[in-house]
Amino acid sequence: MFPPVWGRGSFNWGAGMHRIDTAAGFIQHNMPLGQGDTLSDQEAWDVAAFVDSHERPQDPRLIDGDTEKTRIKFHEGDGVNLYGQTVNGVLIGKGAP
Repeated sequence: MFPPVWGRGSFNWGAGMHRIDTAAGFIQHNMPLGQGDTLSDQEAWDVAAFVDSHERPQDPRLIDGDTEKTRIKFHEGDGVNLYGQTVNGVLIGKGAP
């Protein structure tokens, strides 16, 4: 009924929800389901950062198969996001397995 928040069936890296600040606002006002506006700013940011630290489908604007080029062109200055960053030894943005 509800799509996953990371992995193969989730939103892709080109979607606005990949930005932690955007996701945190959505999460704070809509989650937990039926209990929106119950999380603090910090809790919403923590959830958004956790979700953003996991893989999802590749940005459809991927340049020459290169995550770094795509990060520089489309994700630098794009709000707080982890695309193209290494988290726990994994390069985020390679695309869902």
